[in-house]
Amino acid sequence: MQTPPPQPAPTAPVATTRLPLAARLLLLILAVAVPPLVGLGLAMMNVNEGALLHSARELHLSIALDVRRALREELERARQQSAAIGYLMLAPDVGTQEEREKLADSQLAFSTSLDFVSFYSLEGERLGTLKARGVAEPDTPATLPTALLTEVPEQGLRVLGLTMAGELPSLRVLQRASVEGKPLAYLLTHVRLKPLVDQLQVLSTEWDGLEEGVYVVDAERRVVLHPTRSRLGASLAESDFFAAIGREVSFHSDFVAASDFEAEMPMFGALVTVPEVGWAIVVQRSQPLTFKTLRDMRLSVGLALGLCALVALVGAWLGARQLSRPIQALVRATRSIAARSFTQVEGEVETRADELGHLGRSLGEMARSLESSEKELVEQTRVRTALSRYLSADVVELIAREPGRLRLGGERREVTVLFSDVCGFTRLSESLPPETVVALLNELFTFATEIIHRRGGIIDKFIGDSVMAVWGTPESHPDDARQAVEAAMELRRWVETGNRRWRQKWGVEIQLAMGLHTGTVVAGNLGSEKRMEYTVIGDAVNVAARLESMAQPGQILVSAATRERLGEEAEVLRHLGERALHGRNATTQVFEVAA
Repeated sequence: MQTPPPQPAPTAPVATTRLPLAARLLLLILAVAVPPLVGLGLAMMNVNEGALLHSARELHLSIALDVRRALREELERARQQSAAIGYLMLAPDVGTQEEREKLADSQLAFSTSLDFVSFYSLEGERLGTLKARGVAEPDTPATLPTALLTEVPEQGLRVLGLTMAGELPSLRVLQRASVEGKPLAYLLTHVRLKPLVDQLQVLSTEWDGLEEGVYVVDAERRVVLHPTRSRLGASLAESDFFAAIGREVSFHSDFVAASDFEAEMPMFGALVTVPEVGWAIVVQRSQPLTFKTLRDMRLSVGLALGLCALVALVGAWLGARQLSRPIQALVRATRSIAARSFTQVEGEVETRADELGHLGRSLGEMARSLESSEKELVEQTRVRTALSRYLSADVVELIAREPGRLRLGGERREVTVLFSDVCGFTRLSESLPPETVVALLNELFTFATEIIHRRGGIIDKFIGDSVMAVWGTPESHPDDARQAVEAAMELRRWVETGNRRWRQKWGVEIQLAMGLHTGTVVAGNLGSEKRMEYTVIGDAVNVAARLESMAQPGQILVSAATRERLGEEAEVLRHLGERALHGRNATTQVFEVAA
């Protein structure tokens, strides 16, 4: 009989080795923490790149605006100096002719902008020339065209063009010479632009990449000012920068632009116009120089993120056994807070007696505090946004700071009230469709609101085609009356500008009649507990309204009370005498704001 073969012994099960908690935590962090860190790093790089682009734009525009400010200061300095010389030579009570000439020569000797001043009669005939010592006889015309004389503003310069005084550029300008407001002659002079050229030279040497990148061009895009003389006269009309911002841009209007463009290399440029001269300041620099810090920033962010990841891995390895679950709970809580979901820490973390318990409780308190703060902030923002549509920023801020002011009632305050009304509005409404009338009024009220708020006033109400504005409440200032008068003058100037647009768009023009008065009123909330408005009540409001109804189109009438508070600024007013206001027994001294 055969012996059966032996059966193989059963094999023992292979033991599966589980990864230690530290290794698992490391893998978990690699899988969960690293991708968000990378995403955060990329987001930080993108944010910093956008911030760098914004700062580069602001830097280039700031350089251009500095050059424009320097040019305007040089023109204003020249205007003041030539006006002083004109006054010395023309004023009847200055002294003898010899004394006048000595004073005028002294002015020219110390002038940093002028070498000579030529005097012309009101008919354009040259009367003579006063020049500094050592200066050659200037080449000035014997007569000036009448058409040119009519273009000279009452206050300011009429720029005639650029001329070269040797190696240095000068600007030929013409202005009126007046004594006690009466024009007596015209002054022709050349304004030296050497300080401006020196500033361009400083900019080209102090800023990396601006060696040839800051220059001034005229309306034909020819270079008129540049640190390098060989660049003067060069035409930039076909340059890539003007192609990027638009070749039809007018330099006789305010215009600011910044753009990147392609030339021989990627470039970044900015432009600011000087409307009174018809010039523009251009600043351009290569993009590699503009954004040269971006590469270093990306490397630094990458290294910082790598270091953070390494520290996280080491910390996870050391505390894996006891920290895995509470840490995960804390991480989830912090991520929720970062996502603005203010939930509490999961599990029993807040009940632990160790540091993690303290951290969990602190994190929970922080979440609750942040949630409460966010709700309060959202509510305040909502209230402020809603109120700002109806009230000025000062009134909104006052209500937010002192909610008790919302109750009915008021307080006595001295204020300046302005009424502004569109003249002939009934006739205008008859001749235009209602949609056009509404669009015109909305545009007018938008700019009126901007002007009044910028001058520190508040819009009390719109009454049809009228505006009522108040200065001195809820906060008062020493110059409230002056700000109110200047707001009225600025509104009148703006309407003159707006008429050109409305004439082209709708074929109409408007004029405003305005009245201002200063007096004591009661300022506060009027109405009911459910519906109230912040307004002022008193006789001062009636006086201002009567002055406005008395004013002619384009006229600004001011009471004596407002004139008393203007102080030195009262010289802009012209006395019209005593007037009887409708509905009042006593007469009122009335003044008109000069045009």
